[in-house]
Amino acid sequence: MQEEMSSLQKNQTYELVKLPEGMKALKNKWVFKLKKDGQGKLIKHKARLVVKGFQQKKGIDFNEIFSTVVKMMSIRVILGLIVSLNLELEQMDVKTTFLHGDLEEEIYMEQSEKFEAPGKYHLVYKLKKSLYGLKQAPRQWYKKF
Repeated sequence: MQEEMSSLQKNQTYELVKLPEGMKALKNKWVFKLKKDGQGKLIKHKARLVVKGFQQKKGIDFNEIFSTVVKMMSIRVILGLIVSLNLELEQMDVKTTFLHGDLEEEIYMEQSEKFEAPGKYHLVYKLKKSLYGLKQAPRQWYKKF
């Protein structure tokens, strides 16, 4: 959890502000996963802070959403080219993918329970970048990419 919060702070994902009148702060939750290698051996415990995006309202918290879709025919063509040209295929994983998407809307989120700023309990996070769970997160990442 500490590693995730450090990553959010390092990427300047949010700033602590007073909640403007008439605005609502979204809630959040921690999602925990066990990362394992190919043999099923435990590598590490992973924690991610996720916005409860189902609370978002269209036209207020987001305007457009987007999800990339790949056709199976495209994948087959690429794999066929790789085999016929004797190329190598590599996969990459970006650890904090959605955190790079800049938000256009004003979105506020409650502070995480375990990481409330001392003496600033009445403040909320104003999100400057996407977080997992936001409806517009995939679109914002794709625009930046």
